[in-house]
Amino acid sequence: MASQALTDFLKRLDEVQQLVDAHGALVRLKKAEATLHSGGQQLQNVAAVVQHLVSPPGPGRPPEVQALNSAGVALLSAHLQGFFVDLFKEAARTTLDGKVKNLDAVTESTNTRGNPNEQNITRMFKSIGYPNILDDIAWKNMSNRSLRIKLRSFNELRNKIVHGADASVTKAKLTNYLNVLTNFAQKFDGKLFREVRSVTGADPWQKE
Repeated sequence: MASQALTDFLKRLDEVQQLVDAHGALVRLKKAEATLHSGGQQLQNVAAVVQHLVSPPGPGRPPEVQALNSAGVALLSAHLQGFFVDLFKEAARTTLDGKVKNLDAVTESTNTRGNPNEQNITRMFKSIGYPNILDDIAWKNMSNRSLRIKLRSFNELRNKIVHGADASVTKAKLTNYLNVLTNFAQKFDGKLFREVRSVTGADPWQKE
């Protein structure tokens, strides 16, 4: 069973997918616009415009597409960070409810700010008793080491974007990060489910 944090995260990823989809639409629109203003026989010109609008955009990207891709990376980072914070609170509630006097005091004293990088994720969940939560998370064609490297490169790219440094982001790169980090969130959610259940003896994400 998925946590509420994962359910909400997957819904929010629709916003990132909209930016990915907008990439092709913008390229098609730009090509159609260029054809419309290029002159020539009117009917042939209109036919070419329509063809650009309904055809795959092909290689090359205008500056506006770069901005869309960069925005997609920043938005994906924000949603991933929100997922880990929500999941941390959900796991803390299940693990510590009835065992500490003030559960809110525990969660509020934990630093949940910062990028969704390896160190910040580890620190958050270590604070409630799960110090090695990132260990062994892997799937086909993605080892744990490769996942950590991918997460590091994603956060480095995100930092370049939000701090105004030069960063080239293609649609393929954004799509790859979207796919990898979606898988990561799902695998992480499943591992934490098992970890919390081993401590509490109950399924942690059961809905009331």
